[in-house]
Amino acid sequence: MNSMITQTFDLYGIGVQVDTEIPLLAAGIGDLLRRFARDRAADSQPLRFIYERSGKAPDPLTCGSSNGAGSLLFSTSWKNAFDLAGRLGIDWDVYTRDGGLLLDYHRRGRLWLDTSGGRLEGLLAEPLDLHQALLPSIFFFFPFAQLLARRGLHVVHAAALERNGCGVLIPGMSGSGKSTCCVSLMRAGYRCLSDDKPFLRKNGGDVELLPFPEMIDVTDQSVAFFPELSRAATALETGFRKKRFCAETLYPGSAADAVAPSVILFPNISGEPTSRVETLSKAQALRTLLPHSLLCFDRGISVRHFELLARLVETTTCYRLHFGRDVLDLPRLVDRLLG
Repeated sequence: MNSMITQTFDLYGIGVQVDTEIPLLAAGIGDLLRRFARDRAADSQPLRFIYERSGKAPDPLTCGSSNGAGSLLFSTSWKNAFDLAGRLGIDWDVYTRDGGLLLDYHRRGRLWLDTSGGRLEGLLAEPLDLHQALLPSIFFFFPFAQLLARRGLHVVHAAALERNGCGVLIPGMSGSGKSTCCVSLMRAGYRCLSDDKPFLRKNGGDVELLPFPEMIDVTDQSVAFFPELSRAATALETGFRKKRFCAETLYPGSAADAVAPSVILFPNISGEPTSRVETLSKAQALRTLLPHSLLCFDRGISVRHFELLARLVETTTCYRLHFGRDVLDLPRLVDRLLG
């Protein structure tokens, strides 16, 4: 009896097929890509993701954390790894392997990413003792972003919004106020492309922002800023360390289409009474943007990704946002920046 769950999606002309024996992972991926679900992939060469349960057959990737692997390219144990291990509660390493990448999740399994062939496969151990909200991010989206970049879609860790045809990009790490900025702008009529990972794509000589709609994560402190969130307890789900909600549920009509970015805001919580902005030079903006971009292991893709980010910065006005206590007044400030 075939226990595989098959799902198909289409992201801006890129077909995706996911086959997994792990129901929780299938549910997480289905939720993450729900806006892109299709009955079948129209792409003749869809990206393929195949996850099997470990234990039913010998691991073809071999046992042990580095047996059969090549050079270590990345580890969440590194000090400059954005504390992924601490924030997510899982360690993993990335090695070169047979012209692709070996993703070693230690006791939780191993996956091999054929970057040129657009295929990921491997074994994962059940039960996956992680919060369900983390499963698609760790086991799917991390390798997914590598394959999408080869097809011209580049992810950036940022909120992205639009008003009157002008795009606003807000890159930020956890705790920077990124999601609070996003909600403040949405409730004032800005439309949201993504709270966390919009796509960038080259469009002729310009750069366009593409939507990646997903649940918006907010802390209890952020909820307290917005009366409608405080009142909508039933609309808030419990995510990983945060609450989360669907933007369209609380802010109908807030979904946005592709847009050309006009302004980039790099937020930091200042604690000052009033928010203010500080203009950044192009060089400052590019340096500040790079840590929020794709972790890429292919030299050619890295070059194209860097060139895209450089073009993005060149064609936008960039600011440091010193985000004050006047959270609800942020839209007026951003309106002025957009002119």
